[in-house]
Amino acid sequence: MARIEDNHLYELVYEIVAQGMIVTNAHGIITKCNESAVHMFGYEETGLVGVNVDELLPEALRNLHKKHRDDFAEKPEKRRMGNGFELIAQRLDGTRFPVEVSLNHTKIDGELRVVALISDISKRKEAEQKILTVNKELEEGVRQRTQELNEAVKALQESQHLYTLIAQNFPDGTINVLDKNFNYIFAEGKEFVRSGINRNKVIGLNYISLLPADYRDQVETELTRVLEGLPRSFEIVARGNTYIMSAVPLYDEEAGVNRILLVEKNITEQKRAEQDMMNALKKERELNEMKSRFVSMASHEFRTPLATVLSSVNLLQRHSESGNQEAVVKHVGRIKNSIRNLTSILNDFLSLEKLEQGKIQYRPEEIRLCELVKSVVEDIEAMCKPGQTIELLCGTHTEATLDPQLVRNVLFNLLSNAVKYSGEGTVIKLSVDGTDDELLIKVTDQGIGIPVEEQKHLFERFFRAKNATNIQGTGLGLNIVAKHVELMGGDISYTSKLNEGTTFAITLPRNNSLSE
Repeated sequence: MARIEDNHLYELVYEIVAQGMIVTNAHGIITKCNESAVHMFGYEETGLVGVNVDELLPEALRNLHKKHRDDFAEKPEKRRMGNGFELIAQRLDGTRFPVEVSLNHTKIDGELRVVALISDISKRKEAEQKILTVNKELEEGVRQRTQELNEAVKALQESQHLYTLIAQNFPDGTINVLDKNFNYIFAEGKEFVRSGINRNKVIGLNYISLLPADYRDQVETELTRVLEGLPRSFEIVARGNTYIMSAVPLYDEEAGVNRILLVEKNITEQKRAEQDMMNALKKERELNEMKSRFVSMASHEFRTPLATVLSSVNLLQRHSESGNQEAVVKHVGRIKNSIRNLTSILNDFLSLEKLEQGKIQYRPEEIRLCELVKSVVEDIEAMCKPGQTIELLCGTHTEATLDPQLVRNVLFNLLSNAVKYSGEGTVIKLSVDGTDDELLIKVTDQGIGIPVEEQKHLFERFFRAKNATNIQGTGLGLNIVAKHVELMGGDISYTSKLNEGTTFAITLPRNNSLSE
């Protein structure tokens, strides 16, 4: 039965990973994979199990991949492939696509198993290509604008009338002529209309004096160089918009450079589009990093309880044959505890995924908080270490309208942490009280505490304090607690002293019938 539960837990792990996941033996034969991997490589009809992983690459790369795979089998280490160069995979139908691969390893029954998390990065490559295209178009646009500007300069020197014709039809910008003191002598363009500025009223005014103070020195320096005969291009931000400024000298046959042609182009939308694309790429990189950390975390956190289950099953079989009932009970307890730990880890990952996707909904109903708390305490007491006790103090005014499942999840996480991070023979205090408007829940332990310099990271995803690295955990529990409390419209705070303990205090609205 334990092996059935073990396999079920492995299946849950594969299901919660959206990317392709495959497991191979030391010879590269696929022994396990999830549906995402099957669909990714087009093996829906034949399946991937039993296929050599080399076949998932173009034929020209297989010999080299086999050498890398043999090297990895001799010196296995956590590795990320496809970072900094393009890694190509091949589907069953022969089509190719770019991927990134995160590798990890473990041993099952003494045999090496390699775990690979595979991400199809075709969309990211498309986004990168779009950026290259945008940049190319921008460069071409600049080249075209420069050419147009040179033609405009020649035309403007020939006719004041042509000045006006060009400038009045210049989109998203202005065309201006300044004298040697940087005063306007000509100003036209649709940007004046869009900004609500009367172009006729700027004639004679000093251009520098109308700029934001932060840019005046820079622009004066640039325009001074234009008067020296050097064309200049620079950016400024004014009136909430970003402008690219192109300035060229205007020559007089007798006086030399005596005016400046200044073209302003509003590139705000272009800048915004570029920033949106960069933000999208940043989010994708962060997501890939989180998935890589998940593979590493899952590999580490599942190994210990699964090894305990396997060891206990073997000992259980031996003691059953010898009739040692006390030992049988002991190892059954170890198996149950390990399965409970695995279930807790999986619940953390599943809760986080639902929160990130907005799938957790707030469903308030009338509850008696003390009754709910007592039920959670009974569940937690089965996890207590020898001599650990939970002291519960319930007030008399604890009826509320809240989501009972979210409240249960918050209490279970805080109490299980108190048990986990406190030693044998310690007391965990839980108090519940209320006012007319709020409920107050406090959980106090006598545990290891949280280092002061690390407390600011307490509610971050995957955070583990340095003094807790030897204690099993995912670093997700408090992140989930904070999100659940926020979903119910409450607040959470804490105080902690190293080696003395920690207190978490939660305030919840008594009658929060709608999610915030």
